[in-house]
Amino acid sequence: MLPDKIIAKILSVFPKFIRDFYYKHESVMLYLIVGAMTTAVSVITQYIPAFFGLPIEINTTISWICAATFAFFTNKAWVFRNDEKSKAAWIKQAASFYGARLFTFAFEFAFMVITVRILKQNEYIMKLIAQVFVLVVNYLFSKFFIFRKNSPEKENGENV
Repeated sequence: MLPDKIIAKILSVFPKFIRDFYYKHESVMLYLIVGAMTTAVSVITQYIPAFFGLPIEINTTISWICAATFAFFTNKAWVFRNDEKSKAAWIKQAASFYGARLFTFAFEFAFMVITVRILKQNEYIMKLIAQVFVLVVNYLFSKFFIFRKNSPEKENGENV
């Protein structure tokens, strides 16, 4: 995979203990990298409609759609290395992923409306604060429910 080669090249300039730490916690580290990229997608797609004067509710919705779609594909391929190819499993993962993301979107939407509309806080700062919560909760949903790998016993139908 391309990200693996890029990351290996970047890590090659760091001391061994940093490389060891990265590989020991690779899933979390990759999630943070992809999460930062997803946050960038989210923030950029929040700001572009805002630049044109669209309301916060529309900006946040556009931002969520773009970020969730970007996150689904990057998390599936790079972070959790889930190569499930069957159409039924793929649809189940996508539905679970977007369902979990809807939960955090509801939080983010309410947070943005309350802090920006009611409390008159800066939209961009509030967006970044909301992203911290969203990042953590989305990781937990993805790791433990959406892209989890089944044990061989479960795949064979045996009770564990």
